[in-house]
Amino acid sequence: MLKSLIAPTLLALIFHGLVGLLLFIQWPEEQATVVDLPPMFIAAQVVKPAKQSPAIELPKAKPAAKPKSQPTPEVKAPPRGEPAKPAEPLPAENPVPESEPLISDRENPEPEAPEAETELSGSNDDLSELLAAVTDEIGRQAITNDEQIVAYIGQIQRDIINLWSRPPSARNGMEAVLRVQLVPTGEVVDVTIAKSSGNDAFDRSATTAVERAERFSVPPDSELFEANFRSFTVLFRPEDLRL
Repeated sequence: MLKSLIAPTLLALIFHGLVGLLLFIQWPEEQATVVDLPPMFIAAQVVKPAKQSPAIELPKAKPAAKPKSQPTPEVKAPPRGEPAKPAEPLPAENPVPESEPLISDRENPEPEAPEAETELSGSNDDLSELLAAVTDEIGRQAITNDEQIVAYIGQIQRDIINLWSRPPSARNGMEAVLRVQLVPTGEVVDVTIAKSSGNDAFDRSATTAVERAERFSVPPDSELFEANFRSFTVLFRPEDLRL
């Protein structure tokens, strides 16, 4: 019986002794690690206002001195006396006698008017010949210009016909008129329908043909281009094509 109580009693004493020992032991306190961070400083700089240069005063213009008025000299009237005698005219030294008219040896001088008329008629003939030559040159130039215009129009027609694909709905009697705008280099810049054929497919095929051409041959002469190819119309028909 006693033996059975000794062991638990010893264990209890040992346990309480350990607890009391733990209470009396002074454990070292945990010290917080303090990290000294270098203080951050903000550098502040005082900006001194720039010294203003002293204003330069311009010297005041001195008023111009008024010119002193000079006294007007008095004009003394001549003393009254006898009126001056008029100067006597000097006598002519040697009067020149009037020359008598010269009498021509020829009693009937020939008039010069016919010669002047002959010269005038000759100049009129030269002027007429010059005008005729200029007229002929202008006529030849006009014919040459017309030939050039016709040649360029024919080339534009051929270019459009080669690119025009007529739609299946095209019928005889349809007409579409397009307004074409070009620049001096011949590029097409605008195509508008001036008159519709009433068939959208037909109008669209005509517009596409001109747009696909992109550029036409035009005369290099600026006057011919401005007068005939800057803006022109193209008549589209299923059977033919006309400008």
